[in-house]
Amino acid sequence: MREQVKKSRRKNQDFNHARPGALDMDVIQFPPLIGLFRRFRAFVLRRDVEVVGRCNLCGKCCRSILLSDRGRWLRRMSRFERLVAEAPEHGRFRPIGRAEDGLLLFDCAMLAGDNTCSCHDARPALCSNYPSKSLYYRGGRLPDDCGYAYRAVTFRDVLLGRKPLRPPDFSALLQRKIEQNKDGS
Repeated sequence: MREQVKKSRRKNQDFNHARPGALDMDVIQFPPLIGLFRRFRAFVLRRDVEVVGRCNLCGKCCRSILLSDRGRWLRRMSRFERLVAEAPEHGRFRPIGRAEDGLLLFDCAMLAGDNTCSCHDARPALCSNYPSKSLYYRGGRLPDDCGYAYRAVTFRDVLLGRKPLRPPDFSALLQRKIEQNKDGS
């Protein structure tokens, strides 16, 4: 019994890690649930995720990527065609197949042989904002070789005293004190 508990703890210990590549996919394989947990944790701990690092030109962010429209990952070509009609800059993405869960996968046609963007100055917001916090909060992961990483404060960090809960916003606290003093005068 004790050995089962140890195995279970080992298996679940990566669940809170900010680096999505560290997530043990045997524990949970449902990205919306991961995203929901991440949003809940950020709300409770009052700590937003940070994007750290820099691009190391691996090109993986431009290959086998998922696209979304109106907050939903694309599953049907008809939705992709509608997206391109509404936002022509998305025409650079070429469907290459499907992920295991049926979501459409795309490659960017603008990726050059040296893993740089051939039209870097005219790239869409999706590319220039990569990696976005919204990807993290939707349960997304960064490629393993990506130079970027998500850094989030975990419940474990707070409980073990490694990171403090974020104090209330100083300007809001000051404003409340000023209002209290006005009312008391």
